[in-house]
Amino acid sequence: MTPEELDQHMELNEKKIASLMRYWKHAIPTVEAPSREQFLLWLRMFDFDFDVVIYGIGETAKKCERLGGRMSLDHAIRFTSKCCITFRKARALPQLPSDRFVQRESYGVVAA
Repeated sequence: MTPEELDQHMELNEKKIASLMRYWKHAIPTVEAPSREQFLLWLRMFDFDFDVVIYGIGETAKKCERLGGRMSLDHAIRFTSKCCITFRKARALPQLPSDRFVQRESYGVVAA
């Protein structure tokens, strides 16, 4: 990696963090935004996949609304992390079409 590529990578990450912070403040105004380091940690955890973190924040906004806006910062951070992890795992699973579903044989049943 050249110094120029490294600078571009760092600049892109800073833009992502700034966008995520703005989105948090817009989507969840009743909970203060986490630190810059927390957003960077989420990006690192999910291989800098911006969509995963956006999904987690969106789900947290829905949860906060269901709770009437009463959500602690710690709860919001933990819930966002959980949603991101679940979303990433679901995307990683192979999606089999229904015609490829193989029904399990029932064991212990003897046909007469």
